[in-house]
Amino acid sequence: MTTVRQVTWFMVVAALGCGGDDGSNAFDKDSGSSTATSGTSDAGSATAPTTGSADGTATTGSSSAGSADTTGNPIFDVGVGDTDVSDGCGCEYEYIWIANADQGTVSKVNTRTLEEEGRYITRPDGAGNPSRTSVSLSGDVAVANRHGGLVKFYADLSKCQESNGMPGIQTSTGANNLLGWDVEECRAWYVEFPTTNQRPVAWTPGTLSRDTCDAVGEQVWTVMSATPGLAPGLGGAGGVIASLLDGDTGDIVQQVPVDGFPGIQLGAYGGAVDAEGNLFFTPMGGISFNNQLARIDIDDFTVQLWPVPAGIAPYGITVDHLGNVWVSSVLGSSAARFDVATETWEPIMAGFMSLGGIVEGPNDLIWVAVDGGAFSIDMNTLMPGPSFVNGQTVKGVSIDVDGYLWAVDGAAHKVDATTGQLVGSYNGLTGPYTYSDMTGHALNNTYCPPAG
Repeated sequence: MTTVRQVTWFMVVAALGCGGDDGSNAFDKDSGSSTATSGTSDAGSATAPTTGSADGTATTGSSSAGSADTTGNPIFDVGVGDTDVSDGCGCEYEYIWIANADQGTVSKVNTRTLEEEGRYITRPDGAGNPSRTSVSLSGDVAVANRHGGLVKFYADLSKCQESNGMPGIQTSTGANNLLGWDVEECRAWYVEFPTTNQRPVAWTPGTLSRDTCDAVGEQVWTVMSATPGLAPGLGGAGGVIASLLDGDTGDIVQQVPVDGFPGIQLGAYGGAVDAEGNLFFTPMGGISFNNQLARIDIDDFTVQLWPVPAGIAPYGITVDHLGNVWVSSVLGSSAARFDVATETWEPIMAGFMSLGGIVEGPNDLIWVAVDGGAFSIDMNTLMPGPSFVNGQTVKGVSIDVDGYLWAVDGAAHKVDATTGQLVGSYNGLTGPYTYSDMTGHALNNTYCPPAG
């Protein structure tokens, strides 16, 4: 059953057409070097207006980002202003991990200082074309390469281990300090997959110790097309294969063929987990495409497929703290909610389309990335909330440890999620493209729902 909700929106954005992978067909632009270099800890620049208007113009006033912790330790003082962020776990980290697709790297950016503290090659040849990042409850990141391969990096430098034969731990300290593949020691593991098309990545929660903010039994999902496509980044005929990996070792725990899910075009496009670690994923939808929502049970690896109704063309995907699935939409509706208990869809018609991500933020707001900025939906009333307008094509949206919204286009913008006002930006990225759970908030939000 499908119920259509029409809302009136007061944010003017331009609708995008449906392009190639993530709108560009830019599959072979990777130029990441695997040669050790030296330099300063940050090649980019950070701008931090005291506050901003809804269109990102600096105005007067002040904005607090919370107390700073630049040591890599977990943060326990979540919350800013009157926001209602998840406080059940109390273990979120002050980093956002953004894939530099064009460079074949991932950046580790401190959300409080707006400084890049590390940059890492995501595949041995530097040509992985990474696009999705997922942060575990322990704070570590897994990065999926569109051209194949999954890699994990430690957030906490004390976890990094000797591997290159040099005294001490060698690891990147910023954008200008990109170390060679065989030199970098904060890479936990890398798993090569025989595919030309690999996108979704999502950590399962495992079991969290709230005293140490370490989780045991963490695993990570990824999905790829079952047969190679004609070019890197493209899927082939047949279905897809979901793989569940041991989070500590990278060993494959289980592989689940999903024959009924289309592996052609771009195959499985986005993925997210619920509180139990069950995986949901969708394709990048189109008018005449076989749009489906897939779910894999983490306990018995059974697969369930639901058809996506006409008028909903999935792009980004997230799971809210109630366990329901939300997708942004390329065509027709602007977004849609799937009620898992009733197996019903509710499209939201906001007057424009999304070629970007989606995430639940503070105060029960669902944020959707669009061409022109980001808009929010009240998940209880399905009415519009605050919006962030910057005139750019925002691909990724995420929520940081203090409840701020991050919107990633060619830069990474920190936004007050209660007002839509710009707080600051980091401008040192290289061809960024990320719209998955790049801070770990989405996983934390499902595993430890917001209070009240």
